[in-house]
Amino acid sequence: MRLIRILPRAVPWVIAALFGPVASNATARTLPASHLGKTSGVAKCDAMRNLRLDRATVTSAVFTQAGKAILQDRDGKAVPAPQLPTFCRINLTMRPESGSAIGVELWLPAAGWNGRFLATGNGGGGGRLSLGNPMMQNLRRGFAVANSDLGTAPNVLTTMGQPARWRDFGHRANHEMTRAARRFIKAFYGKPPQYSYFMGCSTGGQQALVNAQLYPADYDGILVGAPAQDRTHIHMSFVWNWNALVETPGSRLSNIKLDLVHRAIIKACGRGKDGGAPSDTYLTDPRGCRFEDVDVPRCNAGDQEDCLTDAQFLALRKVYGGAVNPRSGEQNLCACRDRQRGDAAGPRDAAARHLAAHPILPLYWVFGRDTFKPALFDFDRDVDRVDGALAGILNANSTDLVPFRRHGGKILWYHGLSDPVIPFDTSIDYYERLLRASGGDLADVQDYMRLFLVPGMAHCVRGPGAWNIGQDVAPGTETSADRDALIALVQWVERSRVPAQLTGTRFEDDDVRKPIVAQRPLCPYPAFPYYAGGDPALATSFRCKARTRGNVHASAVRYLN
Repeated sequence: MRLIRILPRAVPWVIAALFGPVASNATARTLPASHLGKTSGVAKCDAMRNLRLDRATVTSAVFTQAGKAILQDRDGKAVPAPQLPTFCRINLTMRPESGSAIGVELWLPAAGWNGRFLATGNGGGGGRLSLGNPMMQNLRRGFAVANSDLGTAPNVLTTMGQPARWRDFGHRANHEMTRAARRFIKAFYGKPPQYSYFMGCSTGGQQALVNAQLYPADYDGILVGAPAQDRTHIHMSFVWNWNALVETPGSRLSNIKLDLVHRAIIKACGRGKDGGAPSDTYLTDPRGCRFEDVDVPRCNAGDQEDCLTDAQFLALRKVYGGAVNPRSGEQNLCACRDRQRGDAAGPRDAAARHLAAHPILPLYWVFGRDTFKPALFDFDRDVDRVDGALAGILNANSTDLVPFRRHGGKILWYHGLSDPVIPFDTSIDYYERLLRASGGDLADVQDYMRLFLVPGMAHCVRGPGAWNIGQDVAPGTETSADRDALIALVQWVERSRVPAQLTGTRFEDDDVRKPIVAQRPLCPYPAFPYYAGGDPALATSFRCKARTRGNVHASAVRYLN
């Protein structure tokens, strides 16, 4: 029986979620308010409208006074952003080939620029600019910041039959954004950025790895979060789980039943057995937990809420085992994970929503949105068909990072161990493959890439653990390398301060303005936090301790394309 990780509750929620942060001024010189010279900031910003850039059109350049910025929320409604300082706000459209239309927004602080450029990633399928954090909080900290819509606006579903836009989404949009941003930064400030960074999670994590692999000179440091680097197979795994939990008669589970399974998993594998604290409601190292060792009550007389029927039990085994080729038995993707608490609408409703939206978009691209049927997907023949069309465009599985390393680049990578969307196994598997490609020298790989696994972190944010590592900056920690992963990356790149450990924080109600309720050290793989005794809410009660490497569901080599 295969290993299990977190809970099945999120399997249908996972399907709905995939498609749908921060640096100090201590190193790079901060330019004073007069750094724009004799020409006023307004005139400088106005001049950006006339800047010539190959295959790009500037649509606006607006000098925005402090407290006067108006942004748009997910629904396109105007939202004031009074916390933003004075900045030059530039919008442009980039067309690297016929059929492309990549929307880009660049914010240039009018005063206090720290000499750095920060490119930011997206979630899901893009389709719109992502102008919240980390854009806002890092503009306030002096970065020139940018974001793109990945070339999929106004909605990723509008990209059907348009391979140029698939290429933009898969790897090109951020490179084009960065090319433009550097040109505007130099024109606005009279000099290029001293350092360039990228940060993103989920799709943004995929973007981060793509840039390191294909455009190694774009960035000096990359912050990778829960990357969807094995994009085609992640979407196939959604179909696998849908078929197991929804399409199969009698296999659907209520939230009450999924809570029952969760409690059984914690009882069998948690309570300090995995290195965590005895009071933890999540697993610190889920790799050693096997589903057959979990004592879940079985129903003997019909479908009741306090037990699992045979069909439900078999469905969970299939989900925990992960997608496999029915002919060869090869693993198509690491087993799916699920979250600690279920979708409020229930598994059935959550799963139904995803099939009408973009989480299986790559399959729509290949088979057609109106003709694709999850129940008919062949996990042998159809996998090869999808990969043949899209793997070279979307996937970022290559371990050839030699050019990026020669450039002097550093990668700080994190992944939540309670991630219900992208299995954390994919991050460990990539790191292990990179180690093998590098001759097995852990110290050599850790010299430029470090992986931090976060117990109790869900997908990029939230979860029951101490998950905050700077996604939303707490007041008073704006320059903390310990509690902010981007600050740690900046100091690693610019001062050679190796991130030996981070501190994850959990705030009351997940609100950084409220009190801290728990902290825990986060350790570079293969180390994990180990409870040494004392108050489990204190980071000092834990130590970083190396554990067995690997021990994950690894995709078959043929599928790492």
